[in-house]
Amino acid sequence: MNPELDAFTNVLLAIVIAFFAVLILVGLTMKINEFSHELDYLNREIARTEGAEREHWKREKRRLWLSLLPFFRR
Repeated sequence: MNPELDAFTNVLLAIVIAFFAVLILVGLTMKINEFSHELDYLNREIARTEGAEREHWKREKRRLWLSLLPFFRR
């Protein structure tokens, strides 16, 4: 067998790789968008509150940032 791939196989391989790259990009974009909305909400709550309640929202913000780390569970 010839170890080199023919042109048709190369095109199919490129299409499959492009498809998975687009899927990963869309998933990453959705994750970043969700994170951004949640961070905005937490920042508004921190600005709105005082005292112990503010500390609660700061802890939630810290948790949100830590949620970006893979395999981090609390």
